[in-house]
Formats: sequence, structure tokens, C-alpha cells
Amino acid sequence: MITFFRSFFNSKIGVVVSLIFLALIAVAFAASDVTGGASFGGVGNESVAQIGGEEIGTGEFSTTVTNAFQQFRQRNPQLDMASFDAQGGIDGVLEEMIGSYASAEFAASIGLGASKRLVDSEIAGIQAFKGADGRFDETLFRNALAQQGLTEARVREDIRRSLLGDQLLLPATFGAKLSRQMALPYAGLILEGREGQIAFVPSAAFAPKTAPTNDQLQKFYAANAARYRIPERRILRFATFTTDRFRDQVKVSDAEIAALYKKRSAEFAATEKRDVEQLIVPTEAAAKAIAAKINGGASMAAAAKEAGLAPIDLGLQSKQELTKNASAAVANAVFATAAGKVAAPARSPLGWHVVRVDSVSAIAGRSVEQVRNLLENEIAQEKLRQTVADFTANLEDRIADGASLADIAKDEKLELQVSPEMLANGQAPGRPDFAPTGAYQAMLPVAFGLEEDAEPQLVEVQQGKEFAVFEVQEIKRAAPPPLASVRQRVAADWALAQGLASARKLADGIAKSSRTPAALEKAVAGTSVRLPNIEQIRTNRQTIMQQQGRVPPPVALLFSMAEGTTKVLEGPNRTGWFIVHLSKINRGDASKVPELMAATQQQLGQVMADEYGRQLLAALKVEANVKRNPEAIKRVKDQLTGRNREN
Repeated sequence: MITFFRSFFNSKIGVVVSLIFLALIAVAFAASDVTGGASFGGVGNESVAQIGGEEIGTGEFSTTVTNAFQQFRQRNPQLDMASFDAQGGIDGVLEEMIGSYASAEFAASIGLGASKRLVDSEIAGIQAFKGADGRFDETLFRNALAQQGLTEARVREDIRRSLLGDQLLLPATFGAKLSRQMALPYAGLILEGREGQIAFVPSAAFAPKTAPTNDQLQKFYAANAARYRIPERRILRFATFTTDRFRDQVKVSDAEIAALYKKRSAEFAATEKRDVEQLIVPTEAAAKAIAAKINGGASMAAAAKEAGLAPIDLGLQSKQELTKNASAAVANAVFATAAGKVAAPARSPLGWHVVRVDSVSAIAGRSVEQVRNLLENEIAQEKLRQTVADFTANLEDRIADGASLADIAKDEKLELQVSPEMLANGQAPGRPDFAPTGAYQAMLPVAFGLEEDAEPQLVEVQQGKEFAVFEVQEIKRAAPPPLASVRQRVAADWALAQGLASARKLADGIAKSSRTPAALEKAVAGTSVRLPNIEQIRTNRQTIMQQQGRVPPPVALLFSMAEGTTKVLEGPNRTGWFIVHLSKINRGDASKVPELMAATQQQLGQVMADEYGRQLLAALKVEANVKRNPEAIKRVKDQLTGRNREN
């Protein structure tokens, strides 16, 4: 479930940027569509770790873990905090935080630094804080921090530590190379082929013929409850509304239309456009020479070709358009030139323009009555947008002041709806006909980040058109279902489990006597039960790699065995046992494939860099004399996973 988490922190990229990752977890989270969060009351104000003279407090640790969890949950919506912890997520975040502190402390001790200006540039470069114009927007920055309960000082300090860590880690990992001789055997493995045989002993062949007793079934179910566990489900109560409900409130007066017409009078005034084609050259002398040739009778295309250029047809251009796309000087020159003539060369930031005016078109002005519908619609749309913005802002204020969803629905005459029990991916167990469309798509990512007693949330369903206000009505924690509802499945699994042991004995006996393909065939044929035919396998590692993890386990096992050996492997879901025999290894010569050698050297160089970085971080932690507080760490884990609510 959490393979991505481990692979990220175990990759070269993970080593080099994990410190940056931790500093910017909250920033990335603030840029996502997920809102809301957990409360961390009750964990105290102690430290979970001491790194030299620095401490990581429980509050900082809780916030960082939660934001990291939310990031991983976007990749796997069914991930819960308990699973995140069980598979090393919380401990992994703590170790990365400790590494960040340790590397920053050591960097500072040897005179490295990260100035305020450098931190400023890092913040300004974060996409989440850029406005529509692509520039840093301080309001977005402040809002994002407030949304996640972060302070500017905290974010700045995290980024400062990350920059200090970079100054240590990047030089230590940059440019790591593996020699050709060391890379050769690893590259050869990629060309390696293997031949073998796979037999299968099914559990079903040995399963009891009689049904299990209630006591047997109860004991089996209790021992294997995790196999039947249903992920956490949530029931939402919600109401939706569209902007159509506000249209009757929007009125546009004649005075407003007249005011907008006056403001945009230049747009509606009579104007002139010119159909032009141009060349741009680097010097004024070159521009004048080309213009002289055209004025002397040469065509624009011929003059351009002689100069090694090609003219560009700009089509109809207004003076304002030319000013914007070139310069005021170019526009003035063009609009002082008659049709069929070449304008005096003029300069823009791109160079010197040679422009020929092919034709002049006069465009009549438009009266207020002619554009009335256009202006009225624009004013109405803006008023509607503002009305909706005011309404949603008012809703959020009322929610912040403690208004319940029921109160809001009653006051605004909204119809409350209740969802079925839903998984994080939108599926509704027992409801195969249910499709999480419309409002559900907007609510689900937020809903599974909320606690049961969280305040109502407002989300945008369709940009500028539809909204939903909702709350989590009930959380059904992940748990196995009642035995009665899965009795038939459990009984079948019980039968397979009983047959599995007998099947293993037979599989072990076959494997023990199967040192050659012929011996395997003889052993399978001599069993007291009819077994499936032996499968002949001939493949190579390149084919396996191309399948990207979709390789059957017994085939994958072939590539970790010694030639002439036989191994037994359990099949999926206790269905039986594979007997895998490797009869031949066809070795490859990578020295004759230079592209493969180069790729192997490059990839293993990254692995070496990864190891350099990890060794350096480990040494820095030792140097910093790290002290962890197991009791405080456990309290934070219990709070985050909900274990303290269960005890």
C-alpha cells in the first residue's frame, strides 16, 4: 500500500530532496484540493527528539506527519493513518525530520549559511503561491499558511534547514560513477535468459469434503479477520446549490451600461486596421536596404529571400495591437503609411521592422445600443459572480461561528441528502449501481481527511456554477464484516487452508525428487491425485523488466535460483503450491552492447550516490548525538492513528 513512500525515500532523488520534501510538505498540501485536518490536542508540548541543541516538538511532528499522510493519500485514497504507521510512514517522516535538523546543524557549524534572500527566492518560486499573472502573491501565501495552521517563521526555518542540507548532500552525491568493470556483471544480468518448469499442487485437491462446523469456522474467521477487513467507510450529509438561484437578484441599470460603455469607449470607437506583412532584421542599415529594394519594385518575398529570410503575414492589425505586439514606434510608422507602401523602418525589442501595408480597412464605431446586450451580459455575469462570492463567504463565516449544516439548509431552503456508505475511492459496498459523480467527486477527497465531529465544509462542484456544503455524518472504521455476511467465502477459504497443508507435503516430496526436468515430470505423473500439466518456461530478464511488476511470482522466482535447483512457492490466496525447477541459465555478454553498459553505469551511479547520501546522513545523526523520546513518539502515534480513542 505504501510502496511509493518507501521507494521515494529509498531513491537517489529521495535522498537528495527528502529534506526539501519535508520542508515543503505543507506547501504542496496547501496547493492541493484537500482541506481540513486533524486536531492534535492531547499530545502535550514535549519533544519527540533532540538533535544537538535543537528539539522537534510534538506539535511540529504531528503537523508534518499529517501533511505527509495527506500527500500520500492523494495517490492512494484508501490509505488510513493506522496503515501509514504500520508500514513505516510515521517513523520515516521522523527520521527525515531528524536528518534535516542534523544536516542543518552540521552545515552551520562549518560556516555554511542560507540567507533570507535565498529563502525568499525559494518561497517565491513555489507554484502554490503564484497568482494569475505568474508572480508571487503574498495573499495566497498567507492564506495557504493559515489554512494549514502554519506560521511563516516555521516554513522559513524548514526551508532554511533544507537549503543547508542541500549544500552538504548535493556535493556528496553529485557525479558518482561506477567503473565499466564493476558494471559489467550487472549489465550481463539484464541479458540473461532462464529456462525452467513450473508444476502446481492445488489445495482444492486435498480440501475436506464436509462443511466446517460453526466452531471451526468461528476460530478460522477470528484468526484471519484481517483478510476480510472492509476499509473505512463514511456517510456524508450534504446539500448542493447552483448559481441559478441568484440570477433573479441580479439587475442591470441603464446607468451601469452607460458607465461601462464610456469606460471602454476606445474599444467601440471608429478605428482603422491595416493588413500588413513584415520582416525583422537586426540592424537599421539592413532594414533600410530591404525597404529600398521593395520601394524600387521588388516584392516583399523576393527581398526577404535575398536576405535569407521569409516575410510573416500578420493579417489585419489595429494600432493598439501593433503597439502591444511590436512597439509604439513600429505602430506609428505603419499607421502613417498608405496602402501598397512600405513603412519607414522602426525598432522594437526584437529588432528593426520592415512592414508593408497591403490594405487599409476602416471599421465603423458601435453605439451604446449596438453593444447593449454585450455590456448588459458582462455586467450581469460580474454581479452574479460577486453575489455568489458574497454568499459563499457568508456561509463560511457562519460555519466558522458554529452554524450546523441543518441550520444552514433550513435558512437557505436547501434540500439535505445522505450518501450511502462510501469508501475513499467512491465505491459503495453493496451498491454496485452507485456512481460517485457530480458533488461526490468534489466532496470525497475532503471528506476522508475530516474527523467525525469536524465542522461543515463548502466545496466547489463545478467551477463558478455549482457548490456543495456537507459534513461527515458517520465514520465506520475499517473492520471485518459480520461472519454471516461472508460465511460462504470464509467456508471456501477454510477448506483451502485445510487442503494447503496436505498440498505442501506433496509439493515438498515432488521438489525433493526433482533434480532434472525429467524427474519433475515423473514425480508429477506418479502422484495419487491428478495435477495440472507442467508449464515450460523460457524467458529473459529484459522481458521480465518490461512487464513492470506484473510478473507471475513463480516466474520471478526463476530469476533468484541457482541452476539445477528446485523450490516450492505458495500460490496466491492459499490456492496451492508451485514447484519451480530452473534447468538452464543462458548468460549474456553485455560488453558487446555499449548502450546497455552506458545505461547500467548511469543507473548504478545513481545507486552509489544514494548510498553516499545515506551514509553522510547517518554520520551526521551520530555527530549530532540524536536522542529520541519513545514515549512522546508513541503518544503522537496514538493520537494520530486514533488508538487513544480505542483504549
